Amino acid sequence: MGWTGKLAGLVVLAAALAAWRPAAAAPAVPPDSLCAAQTAENERNYGIPARLLDSISVVESGRYDRQRKETLAWPWTVTAQGEGKYFPSKHEAIAEVKRLRTKGVKNIDVGCMQVNLMYHPEAFASLDDAFDPATNVAYAARFLKGLFGATGHWVTAASYYHSQTPSLASAYRDRLMKVWNGAATATREAAATFTPVKPGPAGRPVPSTGRVDEMRAKWRAQQAENAGEAKAIAAAYRQARLAEYQLRRARMIQLRRERGLPLDGY
Repeated sequence: MGWTGKLAGLVVLAAALAAWRPAAAAPAVPPDSLCAAQTAENERNYGIPARLLDSISVVESGRYDRQRKETLAWPWTVTAQGEGKYFPSKHEAIAEVKRLRTKGVKNIDVGCMQVNLMYHPEAFASLDDAFDPATNVAYAARFLKGLFGATGHWVTAASYYHSQTPSLASAYRDRLMKVWNGAATATREAAATFTPVKPGPAGRPVPSTGRVDEMRAKWRAQQAENAGEAKAIAAAYRQARLAEYQLRRARMIQLRRERGLPLDGY
């Protein structure tokens, strides 16, 4: 190739390099939207009423966002000893749980849904999983589904998500219903201003009957698997609470015996 040819090649290469742009990375989801994205997905996956799981997350780990002027669930929330803390990163939230455990604290709520690590000891394989929004919310969704299976009533199930002690469940239900009713109002207002786009003349391809049947069968199998897992989670939770009650009762009986007090009613 002569000099002229080489020069022409370099010009073409330079033009190509000038026009080339690296592919833009997918925009990262901001932390204050991570929980909401997962609650919406799991509401669909587990047949939970719209915005109910999201409302629970807001009650559990919500903090007020001044810019957006609304309360949003925060994925790196840690609650222990009556105090909730919001951390700027997963790493710092994990460090806080480790610090608390070093001090002997076991009753710790974590993540979007504030899953309790003492009552749900088998919920997560690691603290990294515990603070992963997808893993944290999916576990909470299965637990809520299990409570619904036991009660047959979504609001009661949501109240029991916090506690099965009647007074605590009632107070929690009142807080939750305010958030859920507010979310439902916002959804209706958004729907009222939405203008649907008409489909094009070509439309979308319709799956064959066989394919539809296959999809339905897979969906039913997944729902059955989810329901079984949800029941197991709810049963394990109830067992943990029962064990805690029995231990507390045994300690109370022992204390009354030591003090020579009557055991009537115990």
